[in-house]
Amino acid sequence: MIDGTYSILYLKWEDVFLPIGLLTSEDFSEDIEMLDTTTRDNGGWKTSTPTNQSYSLSFEGLIKNTNFNGGDFTKISLDRLRTLKRNRILIEWKTQDKDSVFIDSGFGYITSLSKSSTIDEFISFSANIQGYGVPLSTSGLVFTLEDGNNNIIEDGNNNEIITG
Repeated sequence: MIDGTYSILYLKWEDVFLPIGLLTSEDFSEDIEMLDTTTRDNGGWKTSTPTNQSYSLSFEGLIKNTNFNGGDFTKISLDRLRTLKRNRILIEWKTQDKDSVFIDSGFGYITSLSKSSTIDEFISFSANIQGYGVPLSTSGLVFTLEDGNNNIIEDGNNNEIITG
């Protein structure tokens, strides 16, 4: 099992991946559109064929100054998210667990952004990224191929063969 506490969402800001500061939740969902079909052999049962796929990434956090004087410039919060949304910037994102076993990444646009404040509580925000293109699922784990006797196998050009 992977503890969601250690899953972090990063957005690329000025060519560097920065984490969403004070992230409280993150949800990733994929959908596929279905085109209704009919055949003589379906016996009256509905059939369909998959067509376009899409995904979205929604997340919530607590507001932190990440863009103005005195702010934490190593994070992203509502202030920077507003800039990305209002300027309709195609952003690169990734999520990964603390051990980099599961890494999802892709591109998208921020399609919604809101903030909420309640008396005696911290101000929070929520956002949604609509995916652009196909998302990728990879792993940061790298394994070196060995022969069983602790000898690393190379490709003939002194390059180790990496798997994983």
